[in-house]
Amino acid sequence: MPRRWTLWHSTLVALGIGSAALTVWGSWAGSRSDYYAAIALSMSRSWSNFFFGAMDPAGTVTLDKIPGSYWVPALFVKLFGFSTFAVVLPNALAAVAAVLLVAVTARRLAGPVAGGIAGALVATTPILVAVARSNQPETFFVLGLALTAWAALRAVQQASFGWLMLAGAFIALAFQSYMLEAWAVWPALAAAYLFTRQSLGRRIRHLLIAGLTSAALSVAWIAIVSLVPPGSRPYIGSTLHNSPWEMVFGYNGLGRFGQATADGTAYNSFTPPYSGQAGVLRLFNTQLAGQIGWLIPAGLLAVAILIVLHVPARVWVFLGTWLVTFIAMFSLVAGMHQFYTAALSVPVALLIGTAFSRAVRRGMLWPPIALLVTASLTALGIAAIYGGYSVAVALVQAALALVAITGLAVGRAWPHAARIVVTVVALAGLTLTPAVWSVVTIAHPSSSNPVAGGVSDSSGGLGLRRLGPATGGPQQPLVAARAPAGPGFGMPDDGAAGATHDSAGAQARDGRSGASRSGTRSFTGSSDGSYAALLQYVEKGSTGARYELAVFTAQTAAGLIIASNGASILPIGGFSGGDPVPTLDAFTAMVQAGDIPYVLAAGNTRGGFFSSTSTTSTQISEWVTTNCVQVPSSQSGVQGLYRCAPR
Repeated sequence: MPRRWTLWHSTLVALGIGSAALTVWGSWAGSRSDYYAAIALSMSRSWSNFFFGAMDPAGTVTLDKIPGSYWVPALFVKLFGFSTFAVVLPNALAAVAAVLLVAVTARRLAGPVAGGIAGALVATTPILVAVARSNQPETFFVLGLALTAWAALRAVQQASFGWLMLAGAFIALAFQSYMLEAWAVWPALAAAYLFTRQSLGRRIRHLLIAGLTSAALSVAWIAIVSLVPPGSRPYIGSTLHNSPWEMVFGYNGLGRFGQATADGTAYNSFTPPYSGQAGVLRLFNTQLAGQIGWLIPAGLLAVAILIVLHVPARVWVFLGTWLVTFIAMFSLVAGMHQFYTAALSVPVALLIGTAFSRAVRRGMLWPPIALLVTASLTALGIAAIYGGYSVAVALVQAALALVAITGLAVGRAWPHAARIVVTVVALAGLTLTPAVWSVVTIAHPSSSNPVAGGVSDSSGGLGLRRLGPATGGPQQPLVAARAPAGPGFGMPDDGAAGATHDSAGAQARDGRSGASRSGTRSFTGSSDGSYAALLQYVEKGSTGARYELAVFTAQTAAGLIIASNGASILPIGGFSGGDPVPTLDAFTAMVQAGDIPYVLAAGNTRGGFFSSTSTTSTQISEWVTTNCVQVPSSQSGVQGLYRCAPR
């Protein structure tokens, strides 16, 4: 017999529709990072590229992460052809799934009110909405965390070894997206499981088995790749020694906190300069406060409320330790993108939803009042930092919080429908301002460094002033900030993971370029047509060659790979130009074999990282300018193209 449709089912539908509206709507004409888009396109070209996470169609070098977050976008490209929508939609859907999972998990903790509040808080987290509307990989990590929370809370509530193993498996799944960050959940899970009602020996044994299994599953891709001979796989991107272990634990691990040695020879490091200086109050600086800071104080207060309410320790220990661990991690890491902090949305939402609902069900007034007051004061404080529309919205939020407090105080005997209205008003009193920031984000797409609310995507700091799409002028939000055009292409200096393309450019490219499922070559270019002119020129002169063109840095290669619908472009130096791939000897050998007929000189790189300190890239650049013949720009459409013929 089918289950009766309830208000809870309607709540889930509303959460799904609302979250999809914030993340999916308009994303087909939105913004994308060409670097990550090129990865999805390249991975879709062969199963080898798919598994290893090859950045280029020829499978020369991998991206700078485990490719787990890119497998689904690559499959979408394989099935539906390349387009901005194909590489953005999977991330949006992952965010919607995370919202629903958090809602279901909170409902199990404290009822449908908790589920509705928690789901809504995740859905309206500004930075999560911003990154879900891009092709950055964060939302798959958030989904992995939501799955982990769902299984982990069952494990600690039921003292279940099976659910503990599943939670560990989901941590391993999240590891495939953001690597070591996923393991930061384990301290909370282990501490909470120690509070379950079992013998100490059994608890420790369960944790050891689950932890070791989770670790083994986490590093499975790394281990497999390390066993494949280097000549039979792509070079591991952003490493000095072609090692997946170095890529995960060096570049993406210790490298995010600083160099291992004084001269930086142990591993590459990359600390994105978008979130301000590390420190205790970093999450409330101008770069991060409006992205994630709105409900962090209320989340911390919720831990204390759960303790006072005598909620089983295993619940508040898990959620509270998780939140504090992630706050500490994001506060101390040397550098990061703002969107990394979207991971905080899961524990914050579960804590607030559970604390609010349990207190109301027990007839206690002070906990929901304290949460509403804290959220409102935080909103007013953050709004004061940014000014503009945020101030007015925060004042409305405070007024709604006051209305909700009044309703909670006098409405205990009100009809059920009236109490539902009070709950909805209370939800607005918790999250109206971040919700408005999330809505405003729809009009201001950014992908290289996604940020919400219409602030500058170059830093995520000050710049927000009014509602509506950006139209320029000093009072408008600073969106899609770009450096002046470089020579030849007019390609922007991104400073992050590839160039960002706005809605008009994305529509034009998707309409004219390789959205072809058959792989038929077609060209699109920059506004001056230089992409098409260059690619058509090198295609004619590279018949039979392994690579049609070599360029410096994967970020420069990305736009060309997309514009050509997957041409074989050699990205010298990998992501930032610092990878020793190919070596000078390997490069000259390929030239002599006729595998590299054309090279676009280093002066046309656009990533912002390549410099004279990149030894291998510098050697190759000098060799090219000395031993190859420059092609007139009247023929190639660009400056700095060299013809390298075998001798």
